[in-house]
Amino acid sequence: MSTPEDRAEPTIALPPPLTPGHTLPPGTRIHDYRIDRVLGEGGFGIVYLATDVMLERQVAIKEYLPSSMAARAGQSLTVLVKSPVHEETFHIGLRSFVNEAKLLASFDHPALLKVHQFWEENGTAYMSMPYYRG
Repeated sequence: MSTPEDRAEPTIALPPPLTPGHTLPPGTRIHDYRIDRVLGEGGFGIVYLATDVMLERQVAIKEYLPSSMAARAGQSLTVLVKSPVHEETFHIGLRSFVNEAKLLASFDHPALLKVHQFWEENGTAYMSMPYYRG
């Protein structure tokens, strides 16, 4: 005789959810900005839609956070390198991120992304850029 468990639908294995707290939560204040939501993620960082609270305009903020080498420390905003093995590579990438922001900020050409501001905070770096819908 079969039981209800024998007739149950097969379950589908779903991929594990992203680590809670790896992105900045909406409402977080960082520098002169308030985080509104995540726009996208890649292997080396996260892009947020944010509001410049001083100028009352929407911007995109890119955060250097290479997920293979670093993670947010618990519920804090601080980014920590996962292993001493990754320490040097993380800091080389961080310097490259800051240099890219400086270089982009120095140009004024319609074909290039404009950087409003960049800064280091929470063990990582950020750059704010114009937000373009679409």
